[in-house]
Amino acid sequence: MNRLKNITIIFLLAVLISSDLAFSVQPNTSIVGSWMSKPGQFNIVFRVSKNEDGSFDAYTDFPGEEAWDIPVDLILPGSMDVRFDIYNIRCAYEGKISLNGRSIDGKFKGPDGGGMPLVLEKVDNPPVRTSKRPQEPKKPYPYKEELVSFENRLDKVTLAGTLTLPESPGPYPAVLLLSGSGGSDRDQLIWGHRSFLVLADYLTRQGIAVLRYDDRGVGRSTGNYDASTFEDFKRDALAGVEYLKTLPQINTEKIGLAGHSEGAAIAPLVAAESTDVAFMVLMAAPGLSDDFEGLLKQFTDGYRSKGASRKAITFKASVLRNIFYTIRQEDDLEVARSKIKNLLQKAKPELAKFSANERQKIELESMDTYKFDWMLSPGFSSILRYNPEKTLMKVKCPVLALHGDRDMQIPKENLKGIEATLKTGGNHQYLVKEFSGLNHLFQTAKTGSPSEYAKIEETISPIVLNMMSDWILKQASN
Repeated sequence: MNRLKNITIIFLLAVLISSDLAFSVQPNTSIVGSWMSKPGQFNIVFRVSKNEDGSFDAYTDFPGEEAWDIPVDLILPGSMDVRFDIYNIRCAYEGKISLNGRSIDGKFKGPDGGGMPLVLEKVDNPPVRTSKRPQEPKKPYPYKEELVSFENRLDKVTLAGTLTLPESPGPYPAVLLLSGSGGSDRDQLIWGHRSFLVLADYLTRQGIAVLRYDDRGVGRSTGNYDASTFEDFKRDALAGVEYLKTLPQINTEKIGLAGHSEGAAIAPLVAAESTDVAFMVLMAAPGLSDDFEGLLKQFTDGYRSKGASRKAITFKASVLRNIFYTIRQEDDLEVARSKIKNLLQKAKPELAKFSANERQKIELESMDTYKFDWMLSPGFSSILRYNPEKTLMKVKCPVLALHGDRDMQIPKENLKGIEATLKTGGNHQYLVKEFSGLNHLFQTAKTGSPSEYAKIEETISPIVLNMMSDWILKQASN
């Protein structure tokens, strides 16, 4: 009996040694290939190839969002363990390869550390890119591209980025790009569009140097994005300006900023503090201090898509509006939390009038269990407490403010607020422009809804790109 047992063990070892699952002999060869989530699960694909030197290249695709070729760090901590670190979007997948090498059982983890079970299967024919993204440049570029990093010494944060320099003789005017909310990589990857890659490419081809970087805690940058405030992001941007000033290729008298959405809130904070900022471009910037409507609309659109009634949506919007005002007005975290709990209790009778199904659709099933702590986070609190009028009053450099009339995230009325505030502050070096038919990303859109972003092939309207480059070059020549 023991002899039979020994023969069985030897046979199993022989099978393992002869297969690509014998990692001690052929380490991790079974990870090469395409791995796709099972039908009915969150749709994701990981693609792994092996180089001649034995190293691996890995990318991930989100076919449903038309997001492709996102770089991944492949980590192999054990013979059957695998981790795909999607560093540009602060997500990861960890799992264990099955004995037959055809599946991985693991968990997909988001930026907040939470995760969901996800099984990957090895496939021979993964989904392929159908979107064209015609504006994304292809290498080799007709300009110089350098991977760089600079330090925010005060916060001990290293920002990693990309510097693009025209081929023509310098020194060049330069633009520092500031991304929107949510923790963006240097290309500001949004719904399959690399908007800052497209913007940097266009401006550099026109003779303008561009520096774009990963937000702190994102991509190759250090730091903690979730624990950061507008003041932290301002200091990161100031460090970027200081870095550009050290480069001999840059005209240090012509360094400007271009911010999109939240980045267009950070830019005025930087320009108000630094005399080294020669000009500023604001793309879909907030301009009204007491306007929460754009932020509320992002929530209510989601409830509407779930089929919630107008009455239920109006009620939830009122609750959120009261929470927002409380957070804006109360600096003490515990006092704010207590006040929010009280206002939720007062709204209990009204909530009880809605059915359980209706309450689920507006994501407010119970006032007692409603989780609102995330609204008290440093990042979200900064959004609520930011006063664009107070900040813009201090800006004295030339300003180009752009907005799409189909922007459903930051209403176009903010553009009028920017113009009025600059004028009141005595800054008459500005140009404001509202574009017909453009959404929050400055794409030509039918409705402006975020649900269209991935479906639109255009990344940024050529009209916007042209106006930005012409205006920046005009500032550089003054």
